[in-house]
Amino acid sequence: MSSAGDEGTTEQPADAAADHAVATPISSTAPALRVWIPAARPPVVTALQNAGAAVLDDPQGADYAVISTRLSRHRAGEYISHARDSGLSILVLVHPGGEENAVEVLRGGARTAIAEGNIDALRSLRSNGDDVDGSRFESMLSAFESSLDRTKSASRQGAAMVDLVSGLPAEGALQLRLAAPTADPGDKLRIVSVGVPALKASKALRFGKDGRELLHRRIATGMRRICAGKGDLFDIGNGGFVVVASNLDDAEAEHLGAEVVELVGAYLPDGHSPMAVAVGHAGSECSSDVLTLRELAMHAEAAARREESSTVLAAGELERPLATATELEVALRLAQLAAERDGATSRDEIASVAADLTVLLGFEGRERITAQFCAAVADIGAALIDDDSDPLEAAIALLGPIAGPTVGAVLRAVGERWDGSGKPDGLVGQAIPVAARVIAVAEQLIADSYSTTNIESFSETQFDPAVVRAAQQLVSQR
Repeated sequence: MSSAGDEGTTEQPADAAADHAVATPISSTAPALRVWIPAARPPVVTALQNAGAAVLDDPQGADYAVISTRLSRHRAGEYISHARDSGLSILVLVHPGGEENAVEVLRGGARTAIAEGNIDALRSLRSNGDDVDGSRFESMLSAFESSLDRTKSASRQGAAMVDLVSGLPAEGALQLRLAAPTADPGDKLRIVSVGVPALKASKALRFGKDGRELLHRRIATGMRRICAGKGDLFDIGNGGFVVVASNLDDAEAEHLGAEVVELVGAYLPDGHSPMAVAVGHAGSECSSDVLTLRELAMHAEAAARREESSTVLAAGELERPLATATELEVALRLAQLAAERDGATSRDEIASVAADLTVLLGFEGRERITAQFCAAVADIGAALIDDDSDPLEAAIALLGPIAGPTVGAVLRAVGERWDGSGKPDGLVGQAIPVAARVIAVAEQLIADSYSTTNIESFSETQFDPAVVRAAQQLVSQR
């Protein structure tokens, strides 16, 4: 981590429904989280029991009413009304593919959304979300960064219909395939995501552009052979391939992945080490929504890529990463709703500027992605408020159990001022989290259409002077 200058920024540290749930005894020194789950289903009950919660069969004595996204929207609405009449806080428990339902439940009065598989986040509710769990935050940032990488990759490809090197259908064709209904409504889709790092454009200098393209064509030819009769193959560029298959079961997907590992490993571009490949797949056991399946398969591939050797992973094996991806999707959808409701600038643009500012300040890695993520979700509370709600508190309540206290601290401090006259805590100078200082300048810069007049006028009073200088530099480079 590098310094940003003398006067400015330094970083600081679906099963059958049961009529009633069964009360669960808890053996723990910590007070049990008491939850009431209307129309409880076994997977939901099991997730909460694994988190050490006492599952009650009526609202009396409960801390939370738990609404599952496995319920229909109509039934969820009825239970939300009942919970509010009983004075309970509402938690929405999200299954992969249930993100849209979760958004509706949150807008209907839920305070927090937690994925079924995120046992750690559920446990954190037992101590009012005060647990410090850095791994939750790292998982959230990793999922967000992966999402950004995929967006940039698709943008660079320009949603091409055919890859010019391999001749395979490309990202644009894949988008059409995923949008089209299956020929047989009973078909169960499985998506297999393949990543070959050596084929990335950034790796071209390793053995030359011509050599990389030759290797690309040979691997694509082998992939055609492996996938023949099993599914539709797409070359999404930058070393990525996607297979969309109907009725390919888990074991068959594992076998296909093993064939891909054998194919790619047969090439030795440096003369002695086999090329690495990462394969992830997701099917109906995870979600019935095709776009969610693609996200989950890519997330599994990203996890496989972190292994030391070529690896095939099913999305169902990744409880924590799947949970993080699900909650992240809910948060980003809410943030987008907030921007649309207020007719505001997309948070994506603010997040991009925040990331650029951190780079100019000399920060990298975690600091950059923290600022970018917090900027993307800074207005999330506006999608949740009613007449009696505080949008800041709503945002912190939602994100606290997912990402831990770091994000909450940044969101709370966005309204602080460099001279200490801001709200809500009157923090001064470097006591304000660096991401909050960056976001404040990014928001003002975009509100002023990249004019630096206001941020310059309020440098050293409202804004961190080092961040102002970085903004000036950013504008001069446009």
